[in-house]
Amino acid sequence: MKRTPGLDPQTTLAELRRAVQQFVEERDWAQFHTPKNLAMSIAIEAAEMMEHFQWLTPDESEQALEKPSVHAEIEVEFADIMIYMLSFANQANIDISQAVISKVDRNKGRFPVGYMPS
Repeated sequence: MKRTPGLDPQTTLAELRRAVQQFVEERDWAQFHTPKNLAMSIAIEAAEMMEHFQWLTPDESEQALEKPSVHAEIEVEFADIMIYMLSFANQANIDISQAVISKVDRNKGRFPVGYMPS
């Protein structure tokens, strides 16, 4: 399913972090946003996303995303995961961009171009 870029090209990671932080602060939820609780919430939401694909073959999973209703449900689960990830980054003071770039650089050394898992 091809989609237009939407807000991605114009919304920064910092803006998303602020939006999530404001949401949490307005509800006084920081008291619940411990590393343990946020890590568990990320795993729970990821499991909810996996549930949509649980018994499908790889091809069927790709076809499922072509269905607007399934795509919409997956988009909601994806958003839940991202919101918890952003909350975790806020709580743990993680520079998301630096963490991702560092990991990609590390993976370049571990998995050079042409590498195929056996």
